[in-house]
Amino acid sequence: MKQALLIYANGSEDMEITAVADVLSRGGLNITKAAVAPNGATEVKLAHGTRVVCDRNLEECDGKYDVVVIPGGLKGAQACAASAKLKAVLEDQLSRSRLIAAICAAPGFVLEHDGIIKGRRATGYPGCTDGIKNCTGKGVEISEDGLLITGKGPAYSMLFAVAILKALEGPVIAQKVAAGMLLDELPA
Repeated sequence: MKQALLIYANGSEDMEITAVADVLSRGGLNITKAAVAPNGATEVKLAHGTRVVCDRNLEECDGKYDVVVIPGGLKGAQACAASAKLKAVLEDQLSRSRLIAAICAAPGFVLEHDGIIKGRRATGYPGCTDGIKNCTGKGVEISEDGLLITGKGPAYSMLFAVAILKALEGPVIAQKVAAGMLLDELPA
């Protein structure tokens, strides 16, 4: 079973991480919800008030994951950018040629900040992508090497989530999950 590490922080965008958790669960992935929070805390408050009790604090996560997913939300992205542990996890993903996915403020504030994008095509929330050299502005962008999936913002949450599922489990499972949610359009 494929392993997904979903990153949660105080101020993360509710819809972006919830959509990914839902879609990947429907697709049969094993999900670990990890909190980027001080003092080993596992509870976070998302940008619009949703409280989430994560499975563990990110500091306790040392597994090998098929994907690491980082939502946007300005305060959440800033908290993620400040996490040395998350940077180490992302660098490990890169060294193992494993998938990294980020949406909204996270591509610019976290991935570009930590040197993860490395010239790949990416997208993100307008105003949060200034440092991304190959920013496309598309709703969902998948890099040429297939190791980076980025999304523009909350409106693209479902397509972003399905793109991650498609990259990990293939188009048949992605289409089945999308059809079950009445989502007609799949990312390329």
